[in-house]
Amino acid sequence: MSSGLTVILILILLSFLPAIAYLAWVRKSERYNQEGWAPLLRSFLFGALISTFISGVLELILQAVYSTVVQPDISSVPQGATNAYLVLAIVIAPLVEEGMKGLGVYASRSNFRYVADGLVFGAAVGFGFGFVENTLYGLSALQEAGFAAAIATLFVRAVSSVLLHGSATAMTGYGVAENSLHEGRGHVLAGYYFLAVLMHATFNALASLPYLLPQYWVNKIGLELLSLISLLLAIAYAMSAFSHIRNRIAELQFQPLRASSMSPATMPRIRR
Repeated sequence: MSSGLTVILILILLSFLPAIAYLAWVRKSERYNQEGWAPLLRSFLFGALISTFISGVLELILQAVYSTVVQPDISSVPQGATNAYLVLAIVIAPLVEEGMKGLGVYASRSNFRYVADGLVFGAAVGFGFGFVENTLYGLSALQEAGFAAAIATLFVRAVSSVLLHGSATAMTGYGVAENSLHEGRGHVLAGYYFLAVLMHATFNALASLPYLLPQYWVNKIGLELLSLISLLLAIAYAMSAFSHIRNRIAELQFQPLRASSMSPATMPRIRR
């Protein structure tokens, strides 16, 4: 096996381990009626393979439309490249990615028996997405700056964006579960989807503070210090969102989607 392939496999493994560890942690948030690993891993793979691929294609299309229609001749517009990046990070990516991850949650809804299941399966899809996205960023850093930079990139994203992906999509999952609990309440599902989009957009905005603040403040604070503050805020936000999701799962683990779920045969037990 060549050393190059070995390095790539190491990066893939280092991307996978945090994502699957977070999923195990979320699963354990339900002390009783835990989800089986098989359906959770199917949702994880949906996020990793299908959601990432479709999101990538749609984002390329929408970014091209923005560059050619909304902001023509982007290269000649002052700060045009920065503006295009911000539109992609704060508008296009959250809308598209949370939508495509949401499809994975909706496809898993037959596995829901309790409201908390929506949060767990949503997190599974999100962590799968985060795993592949993290791998791609790590490979990009490897090509541009070397192995050490790739490892640093994976570590930082593991405690920030991977957590955010799981937490945001868990909210969409909660909307799917609520829609099943109260049939015909599609507006509830839409509301939680847009909450996931807002969470994602807020995280990206925090991570992009050096691009969002006026140049005066960038010069006054200093780009390096501002970049560090931006990163720490994004990490703190992602960790807080993840903590909230775990608390909600624990709170909702006994709320059934259907009255039949409260039968003595199903309460409480641990599902393997």
